[in-house]
Amino acid sequence: MIEKIGTAPNGRPWDCGACGYGTCSAFAATLLAGHATYRQCPPYQERRLSEVERQASVDELTGLATYRVLRERLAHEIARSRRTGDTFAVVFVDLDKFKELNDAFGHAAGNQLLEGVGIELSRLIRATDVAARYGGDEFVLVLVHTDLVGARRVGEAIRQRVERLGPALGYDDIGVTASVGVASYDPASSVSEDVLEAADRAVYQAKAAGGNVVR
Repeated sequence: MIEKIGTAPNGRPWDCGACGYGTCSAFAATLLAGHATYRQCPPYQERRLSEVERQASVDELTGLATYRVLRERLAHEIARSRRTGDTFAVVFVDLDKFKELNDAFGHAAGNQLLEGVGIELSRLIRATDVAARYGGDEFVLVLVHTDLVGARRVGEAIRQRVERLGPALGYDDIGVTASVGVASYDPASSVSEDVLEAADRAVYQAKAAGGNVVR
């Protein structure tokens, strides 16, 4: 129960008295006796709230941002781009032969690969960018202050790393690769197409070209 309550920033028990008891130990003893609930402990409630917020914003398997965070960030970047005139880019990544990997080696292998992709994407972005798991075996990066040339360079780096990842994990028989689509948002352009949809459409072009390419 003390572990659930957690400790203060100094690493010691809170002992704040907000629960009505003098110490966290006294509160825990009352919990054990069934005469109190965790709702009486503000530090515990704040900790739970932080955990819930984190779960809503971070994909548990890959450690990347969730779809909700992605949509919020895209809206923010579009507004910022219209205000400042700066461009930004979106990179859409869709794994090739991922189903074949799952069928041949099981879902544990698929999860291991997704986790590895998450690590590689995190290494490629800057602190100002965001990498998110779009869903399943699809990922999206939002690259601020980046044009189409820069986005293509990042997309190519992703393609190369995914191509090496399968063999590095021992799944070289399947040949899992990535189809990558890139698009940039230019506030001065008269084209009104959604930048995420444009990047998604580029992924379909990459798939149609046989996969393992950037379009």
